[in-house]
Amino acid sequence: MDAPIRLLCLTHNFPRYRGDYAGVFIDLLSRRLVDQGIHSTIVAPHYADSPEYEERDGLIIHRFRYAGRETEETLAYGGAMQKALLSVTGVLRFRRFLQRFRQCAIDAMAHATPDIIAGHWLMPAGMVMKQLSKRIALPMVLSSHGTDVRLVSRLGGLPYRYFGEFGRRLARWTFVSSYLREQMLSIDPHLVSIAETLPLPHNEEVFYRDRTVSRQPLLVVAVTRYTEQKRVDQLIRAFAQVVEALPEARLALYGAGPLRESIAELIGEKNLSSSVTMHPPVAQEKLREVYNRASVVVLNSVAEGFGLALSEAMLCGSAVIGTRSGGIVDIIKHEKTGLLVPPDNEIALGKAICRLLQNEAHRERLAGAGHEYAKSNYSSQALAERYAAMIRSAVTAGPRQS
Repeated sequence: MDAPIRLLCLTHNFPRYRGDYAGVFIDLLSRRLVDQGIHSTIVAPHYADSPEYEERDGLIIHRFRYAGRETEETLAYGGAMQKALLSVTGVLRFRRFLQRFRQCAIDAMAHATPDIIAGHWLMPAGMVMKQLSKRIALPMVLSSHGTDVRLVSRLGGLPYRYFGEFGRRLARWTFVSSYLREQMLSIDPHLVSIAETLPLPHNEEVFYRDRTVSRQPLLVVAVTRYTEQKRVDQLIRAFAQVVEALPEARLALYGAGPLRESIAELIGEKNLSSSVTMHPPVAQEKLREVYNRASVVVLNSVAEGFGLALSEAMLCGSAVIGTRSGGIVDIIKHEKTGLLVPPDNEIALGKAICRLLQNEAHRERLAGAGHEYAKSNYSSQALAERYAAMIRSAVTAGPRQS
């Protein structure tokens, strides 16, 4: 058996308590890596009432404080980090956040003596890794999940200039979809030898076909966020067409976000109050029940980094519809594992929903094929084995030189 490997994991998103959904896939991957002989020490931001040090499920977790009071620790977990950079005060707060992040990583290294450092998201973890690379000689791997690559791409690659040669010295840089990988390569083609597509791990012990839950033949579900990118307004307009053809059809929305009120108003304007319900986000175990009740799950966002709601729904046996955009095309193979529609086309989306609701045989065929595809490609065990092989290879090769 190979010798155990000690890994230091840096992330700004990690479960704050048992049952939390924030960064749950990083927690899942880290726990699965224990079975692969890779033992992780996690460095993540503190959150109100979370322990600053914790040992559980084979992991050691350090949560760093970055403000004088818990109520002021608001940069992580709430989506406020990018907004903070728009003001002088916010920039100063973010600078302190990075300083505390780096110091906690240094302190954790003194105890863990890691063989390798792994970071999630280019910003802020990659920024801390760059700083650490100036004082230590350890191999490093970075994983991007969407928001970081989108930000760099939206700003014409400008933020990437900060990193200089750091990105090219990584042992590996993984992306959860081929779409994100190609976006990053368009910014820096020299990354081609280290850039790898590695999807998010899914917990097959949570997301599965639950035969105790009855599937509702006219229920459509969207697990989303109320933001411009998610195009929930277009889904509402598309569903208005569906209700004209199928008055008994129902749409259940699960999510939160800044556009929630405008979506609620649109539902009223379209006279869909009796057909569309809005629910807050739910825990994963509850989400399994939601997916298992749905006949169709829709994600019609644009430039999606991955499309987690679709792959989770597929594991639960739902038929899925997504836009031909971003990482969604890695998940849905049109007419094989689901249906793809053009982005920003509510008419095509409405027709696709009607088609699956009205054709049970076709819906079941796609759901069955999607279920098998998701089990083969997104199970946590298979992806942990791939990640572990990458880590072992990086440790064996040692740090890359520029």
